[in-house]
Amino acid sequence: MPDTAGYPLPTLVQTALSVAAFFLPLMLYATWSTLAFADLGRRQDLSTGARIGWVAAILLLPWIGAALYHLVGRSTVATPVRTAMLAGGVGAYLLILLAGRVAGGIS
Repeated sequence: MPDTAGYPLPTLVQTALSVAAFFLPLMLYATWSTLAFADLGRRQDLSTGARIGWVAAILLLPWIGAALYHLVGRSTVATPVRTAMLAGGVGAYLLILLAGRVAGGIS
């Protein structure tokens, strides 16, 4: 591994995994919240207060609010899509963290 002033430089794999681990949560939140907002906009069965409550939860509780909407908010998004989106996103993030831990770039 290259060395600069006594500090080792990260490898390309370590750098790629670190960047992915940094940006994937942001992309997951963007995806989950966008789908939740689109679903809230289409639903006719919710009162205005309930919509405001869900919007506040999604904005004030990043990741948790959007995930809760899809899990317990009776989202009209198809169940396989919700499952793939939530479980797949969390699974992909955990896999990147594990790979980064093994490669030595993420501790």
